Amino acid sequence: MLISKFPNINWLKRQIQHQFQNKEGPNAVNLPFEGWPTVLLNTTTPKTVREDIEGPLSIFMNLKGQSIIGVEKRQVLINENAYVLTNNKAHYDLIINNSVPTEVFNIHFGTQFLKEASAWFYQTQQRLLDDPFESTAPLPSFQLKATWRSSTFNHLAAQLQQLYQDKTTSAEAKEIALLALFEHVVLSQKSQDRLKQSLRSSKKSTKEELIKRLYLAVDYIYAFYNQPIKLEELAQISCLSKYHFLRSFKQVFGLAPYQFIQQIRFKQAIHLLEHSSATLQEIAYAIGLENASSLSRLFFRTSGAYPSTYRKKS
Repeated sequence: MLISKFPNINWLKRQIQHQFQNKEGPNAVNLPFEGWPTVLLNTTTPKTVREDIEGPLSIFMNLKGQSIIGVEKRQVLINENAYVLTNNKAHYDLIINNSVPTEVFNIHFGTQFLKEASAWFYQTQQRLLDDPFESTAPLPSFQLKATWRSSTFNHLAAQLQQLYQDKTTSAEAKEIALLALFEHVVLSQKSQDRLKQSLRSSKKSTKEELIKRLYLAVDYIYAFYNQPIKLEELAQISCLSKYHFLRSFKQVFGLAPYQFIQQIRFKQAIHLLEHSSATLQEIAYAIGLENASSLSRLFFRTSGAYPSTYRKKS
């Protein structure tokens, strides 16, 4: 279901505590199953604090503005270019405190959907043939971090939003779109998990700790890529020495930190060229470059074309 405002938090916590046994959803909607329903929340607000909510597997993102998502002692700033996943049964805090309103678009995967989708995704073909209705597959679990929103992710999320806004859309069409986004997100995260294999440490716990620290820097880059960022600053955020950070970052991501930042700026320039009428000068400022000439150099080095030529073609 698509809802346009945050549910009353006291009602929500009571429903979660009792696993929605009364089958009552937001706005008094009758639910077909007990447990969390699948909910898409699209609302706009300048300020809200929603603390200690035990949620299902969820995607938190913003169509406009910024928010903060926290799990345990970890907080991640989410801007318009990234999303954050929280795991099933994780207790999260959502904080919005901005001078201008933030438009959130959060996707909470329902309990029944998550069981069935996980069984389909994680079980072998033979297992699915032998026991097609078995749903004891492990649920996906992810590290709390920001993930850059790729063009594929944006397309799938926009399609899902459109289908849920259209009251004539069938339940089957909505579920197919939801499953497509679920599959994309899980595959993207599995691809990122393979980064651990590139580290030379032989101990699993050491690799996991190092990856966790490196993603603190990545979260920071996603949030502040349009501002000057120094290597020393990123190393300090990761609680690593400068050269340890530099070497580990390149091993894991295949790029030096400054190259990673330039890549993010290039991706955002592509987005603005395709989806806005901003001038090249305005785009340069928006992604943290000094002027249009700097944008042209970055664009040509990365793609072999100039931004003005790319805009005409797109």
